[in-house]
Amino acid sequence: MKSVIARFVFTICAAVMFILPAQAEPIAKVMVLDYQLNDLTDLPNALEEVARIALLSSVYKQRLAENGVDLVSGTAALQHAVENESPTYLFDNVPKAAKMAEGSGADYLLIGVALKPTYLFVYPRILLVDIRTAEVVMARAAQLESSWSDENTTRRTAEKLADMVSAE
Repeated sequence: MKSVIARFVFTICAAVMFILPAQAEPIAKVMVLDYQLNDLTDLPNALEEVARIALLSSVYKQRLAENGVDLVSGTAALQHAVENESPTYLFDNVPKAAKMAEGSGADYLLIGVALKPTYLFVYPRILLVDIRTAEVVMARAAQLESSWSDENTTRRTAEKLADMVSAE
């Protein structure tokens, strides 16, 4: 009798080991573009601002990876648009951006733009786009005041935005 019960328990455990992973949702693959700086001040794209945007992008991607997001490299078409169009081009043209991301293996495209309308404020904004449908599935923004020049604040903001995307 004990042998029958042991076999039954073993069979149930083995079945659970194979059924549960099969029912788990697949991990989404996300193409993450570096933040673009949309600096509207009288001295646009100052070296320190460009460095802060690079830090924001770096910490943001690192946190997404730490959170288990499967990051996919950008396509040549998207890279070309980033290098040759305005900082807000992809953010403002989501269907075109999604089209450029097709065939990359990514499920989602993450577009980030840091709007700097004055010397006092910077607004990092993100759009999470479903590449298949070209629909925005999440839009978020943060506000950094004069603390923008503080590296720790920049890091915390990047982490906060990445955590929002990961939760989505």
